[in-house]
Order: sequence, then C-alpha cells, then structure tokens
Amino acid sequence: MENYTDYTLGAGAGYAAYVGSKKVLNKAKKPYVNKVIQNMSNYSEAENQALKKATYDAFSKSGLKAKKYYLHDINPDNAESMANLFEKKFDAMIKGNKFFAKLENFRKKLEELKTKIDKIKKTKAPNKPSVSKNIKHSEENLAQKIKNPQNVNIDGIKDSINKVGDSKLSDKIIKRDNKVKLSKQIKSVAEGKNAFCSPITRDIMVNTDKLSSASFHEMGHALNATGSKAIQALAVGRHVTKLFIPIILAIGLLKPKKKDGEKPQGIIDKTTTFIKENAGKLTFAALIPTLAEEGLASIRGGKLAKQVLDPKLLKKVNKGNMLAWTTYLAGALVTSGAVAFATKVRDKMAS
Repeated sequence: MENYTDYTLGAGAGYAAYVGSKKVLNKAKKPYVNKVIQNMSNYSEAENQALKKATYDAFSKSGLKAKKYYLHDINPDNAESMANLFEKKFDAMIKGNKFFAKLENFRKKLEELKTKIDKIKKTKAPNKPSVSKNIKHSEENLAQKIKNPQNVNIDGIKDSINKVGDSKLSDKIIKRDNKVKLSKQIKSVAEGKNAFCSPITRDIMVNTDKLSSASFHEMGHALNATGSKAIQALAVGRHVTKLFIPIILAIGLLKPKKKDGEKPQGIIDKTTTFIKENAGKLTFAALIPTLAEEGLASIRGGKLAKQVLDPKLLKKVNKGNMLAWTTYLAGALVTSGAVAFATKVRDKMAS
C-alpha cells in the first residue's frame, strides 16, 4: 500500500500540483511582464529615432560585425521571409555545432518518441475500420494540432500514417512544430513585443521602430557569447543547468519521504534524499546561471549604450533593462516554488 500511494497517488498529485501552481503563478505575473514590455517601448517619436540611430552606432562600435554577428531589423513586412531565412540558417548551424547538435538530436528523439506513442494509441487493429478511415481520422487530428493545416502536405504523409515506428511522419510534425514556434517568435519581434539574440546563428533580432531599447541588452548577449571562456561557459551553462530541473522534480515526486528517525543509506540514497529535501532551493540554483547571464548582458549592453546615448535617455534604457531582468527572477521564483510545492503535495497525498 505504501508503494502504491508513493508512486501513483503521491507522484500524480504532486505533478498535478506542479503544473497547476506554475500556470496560476505565471498567469499572476503576466500583467507585470506586459507592463515591463510596455515600459520598454514607451518612448516619444524623437526618442525612438534617437534610439534607432544609437542601435546601429552601438553595433558598429561593439566589434560584433567583425565577429560575424548580424543585426536584423524585423517588422511585419519582412517577418515571414526572415522566419524562413532564420530557420534554414538555424538548421545549418545546429548541424555544424557538435554540442548543440547533440542537444537538438536529444530533443528530437524525445519528440519522436512522444509522436510514436501518440500514434500507437490512435492506431486501430486490423479487424477494425479500413485504412482509409484511419488516414482520414489521422488527417483530422493533424489538422486540429497544426494551426495552418492548409500549408501541410497531407498527401505526402498518408503513406506513413499506417507504419508504426516510421520516423517520416514524426519528422514532418517536428519540423512543422519548430517552424510554427519560430514564426511566432519572429512575429513577436515584428510586433515590438520581444527581441532576441541567437548565438548559434550569430543573429540579433529587434524591431528598431518599436523596441530599440532592448537592442543593447541583446548585443550584451552577443558579447557574452564571444567573450572570455568563463563568460562563454556561463552563456552555454545556463542552458545545461536548466536540464537538471526535470530531474530534480522527478526525484522529488518519486522518492518516498523518510520516516521520522530514518536515515538514508548509501551514496545514492543520501544524494536523492538531499535533492528531495531541497528540491525548491536546488531548482532556483539551477536557474542562477540564467539570472547571472541575463544580468551581465544588461551590464555590457548598458556600457555600449553609454557610448551613444545622452545621460537622460541612457538612464531610461537601463531602467527598462533592469525591470526586464526582474521578470527572469520572477520566473525562477515561480518554477522553484512550484517544484517545492509539488514535493510537499506529493508527500501529503502519499501519507
């Protein structure tokens, strides 16, 4: 009975608590994030023109062009073409970088596994309705999951639908999913709601008409990615340490709570017990490299901005970037809080 409650009711309730609390907390912080974005774009026409000019001036002074970085001005008119160009460039650069290629390959394998599992669940036995009905059913499911079904080559994947384990279907879905996510990201930049730097492709994406104030921070990311080995390690490490969060959560949900007076036995038991008892703190610790790298990007971007902006406008830009950093802090608190809460709910349910 103890094992049953530990590994089913306890873990299930804990995971539900994690997902639910994270959604609630993220929804609660959304107005603040929107306010920060609005503050970063709240400039007069004259200030926007000064910021736009300063963006290009800062980029010229940064030395990033010599390091083969590119500054792209994204707007609604060129968003689609830029998304297509960036996708091709991203795929090519991923293949040329061993570290990121391994991460991308691992992510794709997880996506393929999930796709195959979902497909097996939907595959009907031979004595059930005909293959044509299965194809029709699968097409309907795909149309519901993919936002722009008219752009999907349904005919090209019909032959794969009845082959459980055939990776062609999952590859098409993964590629489509990546393109949709990328298009959304580029669209967000075009609307002036976001800006980003891609160290893999060496691109900085920003709408200089609506969110030039964020360009200095993104150039700071580029400087981090091309800086000293220690700073480069921090820029890459933030993505690595995030991978520990699912492991911490899994241990917190699956590891039974020690009874009063019970001591852990062996190195594995001691390690997992320590992780479970400090799940929230360790989750926050895993996000510290992200907070540090984001803060450093703002500092280095601020130094660039200082060379091209008057003191009054510089102060306003730095304040906006500082507030933007607090959204990352809020995200770290939300995630670590959700993990800690999930572990407590799991133990309460199991007991």
